[in-house]
Amino acid sequence: MHLTSDEQIYMVNGQSLFGMGEIPEKDVPRLQLLDGGTGLNLEQLCGDLLIHAGRPGYGSAAYRRVIEYFYQPDMLETDEERALYDWLCEQLRARIPDMTAPGCYPPGMLLGATWDPETVYAVGKALGHEARAYGVHVLLGTPNVNLHRDPRNGRLFEGYSEDPYLITKLAPALVRGVQSEGVAANVKHFAANNQETNRVGINEYIPERALHELYLPGFEACVRSGCATVMAAYNQINGVPCTENQWLLTGLLRNEWGFDGLVMSDWGAIFRPAEAVSAGCDLNMPGPVSSEPLRKSLAAGLLDPERLAESAERAVTLARRYALPPTGHIDTEMTGRAAYNAAAEGIVMLENYPRDQQKTEYCCPLPKESKIALMGTLNGDLLFCGEGSACIRTNRNSRLCAELRKRFAAAQTGLYDGADVLIYVLNVSGQEGNDKKTIRIPQQEQEKLSKLGGYARRRDMRSVLLINASGPVTGWALNSFDAMFFVSLPGMQGAAAIADILCGKINPSGRLPLTFPYSEYDLPTCLNFPGDGLTAYYGEGIFVGYRYFVTWHHRDIDDDYAMYNFGYGLSYSTFEVKNLRVTGGDIAHGLDLAAEVENTGKAAGKTVVQVYLHDPVSALTKPVCTLCAFRKVFVEPGQTVTVQMHVDRRAFESWDPNLRAWTLEDGQYILNATVGDADAIDWRSRFDAVLRYDGESPYSWGEGTSIREIIENPDLKAALQSFMQVHGLPWEKVLWTYEYIPQERVGKTLRNAGCSAEALAEWLQTLRSMRHLKR
Repeated sequence: MHLTSDEQIYMVNGQSLFGMGEIPEKDVPRLQLLDGGTGLNLEQLCGDLLIHAGRPGYGSAAYRRVIEYFYQPDMLETDEERALYDWLCEQLRARIPDMTAPGCYPPGMLLGATWDPETVYAVGKALGHEARAYGVHVLLGTPNVNLHRDPRNGRLFEGYSEDPYLITKLAPALVRGVQSEGVAANVKHFAANNQETNRVGINEYIPERALHELYLPGFEACVRSGCATVMAAYNQINGVPCTENQWLLTGLLRNEWGFDGLVMSDWGAIFRPAEAVSAGCDLNMPGPVSSEPLRKSLAAGLLDPERLAESAERAVTLARRYALPPTGHIDTEMTGRAAYNAAAEGIVMLENYPRDQQKTEYCCPLPKESKIALMGTLNGDLLFCGEGSACIRTNRNSRLCAELRKRFAAAQTGLYDGADVLIYVLNVSGQEGNDKKTIRIPQQEQEKLSKLGGYARRRDMRSVLLINASGPVTGWALNSFDAMFFVSLPGMQGAAAIADILCGKINPSGRLPLTFPYSEYDLPTCLNFPGDGLTAYYGEGIFVGYRYFVTWHHRDIDDDYAMYNFGYGLSYSTFEVKNLRVTGGDIAHGLDLAAEVENTGKAAGKTVVQVYLHDPVSALTKPVCTLCAFRKVFVEPGQTVTVQMHVDRRAFESWDPNLRAWTLEDGQYILNATVGDADAIDWRSRFDAVLRYDGESPYSWGEGTSIREIIENPDLKAALQSFMQVHGLPWEKVLWTYEYIPQERVGKTLRNAGCSAEALAEWLQTLRSMRHLKR
């Protein structure tokens, strides 16, 4: 049904805090939006109910107390608070009669640590299921795929990894899970929203190659998996606001990737409404948004009516597809299982020291007869989620002390006589809106850790440190404990999963999705984050995370700045991977791989086979290795299993900023497999699979090959010298060119030296015949 221009403007403007417009007489229902990457945000939902109903109170002191004590109403003190609480409950019961609280799920960082798409899919399905129960139609931040550029980012925990390939294999699973329940997924923040400092309007100067190789692949993968909506970010990229970036929102997103869904702004990210619609941003949030700016632009001819109509049509299409009635029920068993499995699969064991010289017994798993003294920054309590839009209010969180009591002889908070195990929970939160000043543990906390570790050693107590943090931490006192786990922000079932890992019911199998440096001063972004005022320069280029740390370590074996590398994680068992081989395909169309994994230990468990790609000699500067395939696999003790993997063509390609295209260079490539981490492979001496690509590329040896490349390759240099001698051409011309303009093409150099067309053709044929020597 045709919409008038006023109706079109109405539909492209948000009409409440988290609600879109509705036109019932034209069969256009209202869509309820809500943040939900870690669960439904109750504060946002209740605020939107108030605003949509035209009632006062949102943001008031009474409102804040109602939200804080929503599941403890006896704590409410005033008539205003109780009246507001009663009204909100009435509205919510109309959607979900039994008032089951929304669940709190692990964030992207912990999902990234699972290295398991099936686990991520189950979480997405649980999130979609709960959204349907509450009548939420579009779940924002499902997923957040902003790369882990710097661990000081306040919202680091929401993203999946520092590695774009890992993101592309995990994040789309969340999209599919959410949308399997009839809820529209939303990938954010498009693009490169990698810091909170001055996030609204910060101008990020990002090299084109880094943008394509690191910061865009996660979005592309989610779009190609069918994600219904995309959220445009606050920041600028190379001088253009994301919400007004026609290349980003139309040229790349729609024309190249084929996205046909709705693009919305981040909340308050549109600065010029007409320019945003023209660029391809379909929805201005939050509401209510005045119609006047777009009306005036339309009347003045500053807004193309066709672009406005297209955006409105996308909003209508989304509403008609996803405005489903609330189911009113949450399957707490299914959703709880998804939350538990995510925590169990993602928690990473960082250290587990032996208790004897023979290494017959380790600190963990703890004996069932253990008597545990639980302590921590928050007296042993866990942080289940981060702050900001990812903060979840619920009454469904498991409690660590209670879960430990179920599995061990005794557990209580604080030190006590008879305790033989000390567990310390190090809590470090993260939040939207603010980056961290440092990732270093405060000195006072470190002194406490050191004293407690010494206390445990003197009494022959086992000691366990649980890093309950929104990202990597550093500090001299971290080695004060016998065992150490990175539990991240583990969600509502995190305590149960931790307890099961400590008692040995679950064998830890999480692997780090990002690198833990020894110091923030060792980060490749150290001097570039968070920028200078409203400008940030991505001077590290493509060398983010392990791409930097492993490359540096490879070049100088004595310099190691990574405490724990990407892909690292320990198990209660040991594993070996061997016989990596190509079973089908080719580099140009993708490779099929197989390898054997043996459990050489005494405990059944899962490990992650990681395959890394190395290009020994390349025209473009590259990291020493990049992840190109992985598979998580369960293996019984003494068992050997075969794993199948696939390597995409894109793994061998690089973005050439001069050609402004993906390129596949001819030459040699090496694949190595490990169950260790990104730095576990010696690329000088180990070659699991050596491959060649002999197809034509922009870098193939020919007329455009530089004099530098020829002179610095002994085979080519000898061939050129012999050719020039045969044809009586001056070798000194080549040497002069190499000294002063080494980038000059060999064809030009030979012509300048007096080479005939026939002789040049002969030389080019010689070059082509030698391509098999290219490494």
